[in-house]
Amino acid sequence: MPDTSEMIEYLNDMTCKDGDIVEIVNEGKIERKQDKQDPTKTFTQLNIGVKVNGRDLTWTPNKDARDVLNKKYGTNTAKWVGVKFTVKLYPKTAYGQTKNAILPVLM
Repeated sequence: MPDTSEMIEYLNDMTCKDGDIVEIVNEGKIERKQDKQDPTKTFTQLNIGVKVNGRDLTWTPNKDARDVLNKKYGTNTAKWVGVKFTVKLYPKTAYGQTKNAILPVLM
């Protein structure tokens, strides 16, 4: 039976759950994006390749998640490759919407 979550390419609360183990598989890249609410503004985001539950996905860590990894491994994401962490989902409000975000619990 098809599972539509298999169509999702990003690590989020639909592709993982509390306690899942994630491995960072590449150093990722920083991308500049246009703000959907205000097209005159741009922002940057980090997209990193990860593996979870046998699937290759892209993770866009928020500031909280980046802070955890920066504190332990530094700001050079090449040093994050091979790092494994446990997923901790928590509510986070951004752009007026509250969604579940992923906080890495380092192993």
